[in-house]
Amino acid sequence: MTKSIGKLTAEARRLRILQTLHDATGYTADLDVLCDYLLVGMLALLEEVGWLTDHGLVELDRVDDVTSARLTRLGKDVGMGRERLTGVRRPEPQ
Repeated sequence: MTKSIGKLTAEARRLRILQTLHDATGYTADLDVLCDYLLVGMLALLEEVGWLTDHGLVELDRVDDVTSARLTRLGKDVGMGRERLTGVRRPEPQ
């Protein structure tokens, strides 16, 4: 069964979010910064971050008016390809 372009795009975006958080200081990034870095709108980012949160790959932190996403251990493993999770694209081999 082939996946729709929408599903493939979502899987790739989720992987990119995990990889971006992996490279961020403290494995954490402000959602506004993620939007700018990933060149994606806030609505699309919130949808993907919500999905990642629901699956235990990311945790959200809110301080004052700033919401940040923080990578979990499972999120790091999935983003690096050590674990597989349906719904997140596997990274390319290095």
